[in-house]
Amino acid sequence: MAVYLSMLEEDVKTTYVRLNIMQPEQINVGKIASAFNIFVHYEEADSSMFCIDGCYSIVLDNRLSPERQWEDFAHELCHVLKHYGNQFVMNKMFRQLQEFQANNFMYHFCVPTFMLLKINLPRLQSEAIKLIGDTFKVTYPFAARRLEMYRRKQFSFAWYEACAKQLS
Repeated sequence: MAVYLSMLEEDVKTTYVRLNIMQPEQINVGKIASAFNIFVHYEEADSSMFCIDGCYSIVLDNRLSPERQWEDFAHELCHVLKHYGNQFVMNKMFRQLQEFQANNFMYHFCVPTFMLLKINLPRLQSEAIKLIGDTFKVTYPFAARRLEMYRRKQFSFAWYEACAKQLS
């Protein structure tokens, strides 16, 4: 089966290649933040992003596990890289759109498809979830959701190819 990456997946891959991060064990919040000149702060506060005079900072909640902090970092990184404006003063629907985009980005940035494709996932879902969680340092619920996204896309392409073969 052919593998096609979405625009988001290609963008994530390009970002990682530019940072010379090709394997899950190379992924590092500090390295990524440094590459984008982002200051990371750990505080007893909800994770967030802010920009003052063109300098970006991401606050990560120090009460969260390292896995949850990594997930939050990826969410906030999307706001830094892809979004403009102050969410507190923008239209509610536009803010919701940005949050949807940041969540989608988070799943693909934390568990990049181009890296996931290199892993031989176990057939048993619980084992695949554990492998993804442990390999990419994400929570197991996060890994379960990302696996669902990945498998749904694989199924869609297999279905498309089967239909195309039937029509030819």
